[in-house]
Amino acid sequence: MESSTVTTRPQPKLHSLVHFEIPASDPATVSKFYEQLFDWKFSKWGEQEYWLIAHKDAPANETMGGLFKRNAPNEQFVNYFSVNSIDESAAKATGLGAQVVTAKQEIPTVGYFAVLKDPDGNVFALFQSTGGM
Repeated sequence: MESSTVTTRPQPKLHSLVHFEIPASDPATVSKFYEQLFDWKFSKWGEQEYWLIAHKDAPANETMGGLFKRNAPNEQFVNYFSVNSIDESAAKATGLGAQVVTAKQEIPTVGYFAVLKDPDGNVFALFQSTGGM
């Protein structure tokens, strides 16, 4: 009988930038631009139009960001920050004047995220890891 192996990633450092996303009207052109500029590599993730971004020498399952098909003309880069609890951090942020743009959602086998706007209208995201990948 074979044993199954589960790959886990270390918990990200609390309150640090752990992921970014780049919207692209033409993902093929934009990914080629970043491949040539920074030697990044892109790999399709799932069935949706989403590609994970890694350094060219990164080991398997080590990513730093994602690229997705732009849904609206005003979409910009989004930075994801590590938190212990989406619920607690979102409540604290809204108490400080932030607005929730996208409520807490699950990323299966990875964790949870929520998207907010700071009091000046800057969009950012909270990320809570479940440690799996």
